[in-house]
Amino acid sequence: MSHPSPARAGLRDGMSVVLGYIPFALALGAALGSSGVDPLTAWLSSPLMISGAAQLVTVQMLGTGAAAAVVVVTALVVNARHVLYSASMASLVPSWGRKDRSVAAYLLADPMFALASARFHSQDPPEVQATHRAYFFAASWTCWAGWLLLTGAGVLLGEALPAALPLDVATALTFLLLLLPTLQSAAARTSAVVGGVVAALTAGLPLGLGLLVATAAGITAGTCVARSNTPAPTPRKDTSHV
Repeated sequence: MSHPSPARAGLRDGMSVVLGYIPFALALGAALGSSGVDPLTAWLSSPLMISGAAQLVTVQMLGTGAAAAVVVVTALVVNARHVLYSASMASLVPSWGRKDRSVAAYLLADPMFALASARFHSQDPPEVQATHRAYFFAASWTCWAGWLLLTGAGVLLGEALPAALPLDVATALTFLLLLLPTLQSAAARTSAVVGGVVAALTAGLPLGLGLLVATAAGITAGTCVARSNTPAPTPRKDTSHV
């Protein structure tokens, strides 16, 4: 049986992410639309940040009249985990040019980091690494378009959406749907468990710092497990005296 091309595989995986987005994106869109900020302005935070947590905090703060500098700093703190994502991704795509890296950094939302981390490996041969670009951009642009459409639908539908699904429940449901398909290795499972436990323990930290700490802890734990499971290279036999 033939395998799908990297672009088709990326499109398929991106669509599965979009399906997982549905609860949170719709609930977030409704929250953005009722935040007191102009609905179009609120929705434009989707292509600007591609981050539900930062979008919600930013729009809510703007709706209460917070100073622009405070809003920007808060959004940067909430999204600081993307610095860790980018640092991890850099070793997986060493052959990408500056333009590709810049666009990829813009598109590197949480699900895309999960997909890329599961599929890309720094030890991949050059011919395999050459397929990563097609996969990444097919998946990430699919996720980008789906996020914009779903949050836009949430803004438009607003009060028509059921009130029985609060935003915090929708958030947990979405991340559970996105997480389950990626837990295919001991490293991934360790990262998820450690990140979840640390997130629960640090939930009271201000400005979303708990999420940043949990992300760092999960990535560190997963990386340690992955390295411990990597077989040591077989030493070459010295034939110089034969």
